[in-house]
Amino acid sequence: MFDPSFAERTLGGLDVFLPYVRDYVDTFIGKSITTAQWKAHLYSYWEKHGGAEKIKALDSVNWDAWLYGEGVELPVEMDYDLTLAETAYKLAKRWDAARETGIPNLDFNESDLKDFDSNQIGLCFFLKGFNHTNTHLLTSVVFLEKLESYPSLPSDLTLHLGTLYKLSTTPNAEIRLRFYQVALSDPCSSAAKTLAIDAAKWVIGDDGSGVVKGRMKFCRPVLRAVTRVDRDLAISNWEKAKTEFHPIARKLIEKVKLVEKFYHFVGAYLTLTGYGNHIDQVVEGCSLRVPSKILTT
Repeated sequence: MFDPSFAERTLGGLDVFLPYVRDYVDTFIGKSITTAQWKAHLYSYWEKHGGAEKIKALDSVNWDAWLYGEGVELPVEMDYDLTLAETAYKLAKRWDAARETGIPNLDFNESDLKDFDSNQIGLCFFLKGFNHTNTHLLTSVVFLEKLESYPSLPSDLTLHLGTLYKLSTTPNAEIRLRFYQVALSDPCSSAAKTLAIDAAKWVIGDDGSGVVKGRMKFCRPVLRAVTRVDRDLAISNWEKAKTEFHPIARKLIEKVKLVEKFYHFVGAYLTLTGYGNHIDQVVEGCSLRVPSKILTT
C-alpha cells in the first residue's frame, strides 16, 4: 500500500502536493481505476507542473517495494506529524483521569473538540477548505478512538460526555459509531443500558432520522455491542427492520446473533463458577469447537 504522505514529502511538501490531489480527484471522480492508471496520471501531472526535477524525484521512489512488497514494514520509515492527534489524546487522558471527579467539578467545555489550529488539519480538508465542522469530525474520531483504549468510564461520566459534546445526538455517523463503542464498552453499566436503546434505534433508522445505517462498519459493531448489553433489545429492533438491509448485511448480522448467543451461554456459566471475567479468553480458546466463520467474522 503506497503512502500518499511519502509522495507529498518527495515532491516538495503539502502546499505543492495539494493541487495535484485536487487534479487527481477532478480526473477520476466517480470512476474505478487501476494502480497503473493512477501512476500514469501521477507522472503526467508532475511532468506538466514540475518538469524534469519532479520526474527525477518520482523515479527515485522504489515503486516495486511500495506496490508489491510484503510484510508489515513500509519501504521507508515515516515520521508522521501527530500534532492534531496528540491534542485529542490529551483530551482523552483528561477524561480518563476525571473518574473520581464529580460532574459539577469537571472543567470540560463544549468547545474542547473545536478549538484547533487550522494548520493542524492537513490533507483531510483540501477540497472544501478549512471549516470547523470538518475539524470537529476529525478530532472527535481521534479523541473517541483513544478514549476507547482506556477502561470504561463510569456511567455518569459517559452520559455527561455524550451530552456535553452532543456525541449522543450528532447526525454524523462516524462520530456516533465511535461514541457508542465507548458508551457500550461496559455492557453491565447503567449508561450502556440507557444508551443501548438509542443505539439500536439509530442503526435501524427509528431515531427520527429514517436513515438505516446499512454500511457494515456502522451497523454490525453497534448491533454487536447492543446485543452484549441487551440481547432481546437488539433482536427485537433487528427483526423490525432487517428487510431494509442489504442481503449480505443481513447474513453477516445474523452471524453476530449466533456469536452473542454462544458468548452469553459461556458467560453465564463462567459467572456461576466464579470466572466471569475470563469470558473473552475462553471464547477465544473455544474457537476451534464452533464454526470458525461465526467466531472470526
